[in-house]
Amino acid sequence: MKKIVFFLFLSIGLFIVNTKTLAQTDTIPDDFCISTEEYQLYQLINDYRKAFALPQIALSKSLSYVAITHARDLSVNFNPDTICNMHSWSDKGRWKPICFPSEQSKKNNIKFKAKEIIGYSSEAYEITYWSNVENSPRQILSFWRENKISADLLINRGNWENKSWKAIGIGIEDGYAVVWLGEGIDYEVSTPVCGTSIQVLNNASPEYKAKNTQKQSTENPVYYITIGSYKNRKDGVNAVRSYKEMGYPKAILVETANKFRVAIDYFTNKKEADRSLKKYAQKFKGAWILTL
Repeated sequence: MKKIVFFLFLSIGLFIVNTKTLAQTDTIPDDFCISTEEYQLYQLINDYRKAFALPQIALSKSLSYVAITHARDLSVNFNPDTICNMHSWSDKGRWKPICFPSEQSKKNNIKFKAKEIIGYSSEAYEITYWSNVENSPRQILSFWRENKISADLLINRGNWENKSWKAIGIGIEDGYAVVWLGEGIDYEVSTPVCGTSIQVLNNASPEYKAKNTQKQSTENPVYYITIGSYKNRKDGVNAVRSYKEMGYPKAILVETANKFRVAIDYFTNKKEADRSLKKYAQKFKGAWILTL
């Protein structure tokens, strides 16, 4: 009879500090997608929350990228025979390596890993899983549900009662499963599921809300304080990320007719937009109002 081995770790975040944004973060590849198993686990987690009358957590492309990156790092480089647990990161990638918990510090804290790797705006918390036999999405969630530490995180219980998860990322690789949860809203609008036509919409994204606002009739226009245009979506997304980190939470990418414009703010009232334009024009030369 095969021996079944399970491991679970949960990062709680032992230090609260202000960290500077790193000079270099990854860019999500254009062909990035999540697997059908990862998508199923995402759905199962939200079904689990629904049973407790909790709101659905929006799937985050950014946190999924971090989760998959970590799952792959664990699959290739993790050694269970050391003092480092599965929240550790190897020295084989473009991130700061860390042996958790022994090397956890104010300057190298795993709850800031998502910010380090992809520029995610908030602290993020991780649960992990490994099995050498059982690794279906249902088995993974079943194990997390039966463990108080992970269950509390998933359903905002106990120490997590006052948290409001706005984003979740899923990664599964070779028996490893990783979930990241954060209170920051992801700017990415959707996450594709590999080998399917499914695009999981992130309805918490400001850009998603803006795009849906653009679909309103001309009787309800939206006024965008526009500060720049870009040749492609990638450059525009990177610019939005930078402006958000600079303290402009409403910065969004507005896509129209293959044009990529960055708006620093937006309004549904023309007078408010005009007043704000005067303020923003002092800092962003050439700022103008795009009406959609």
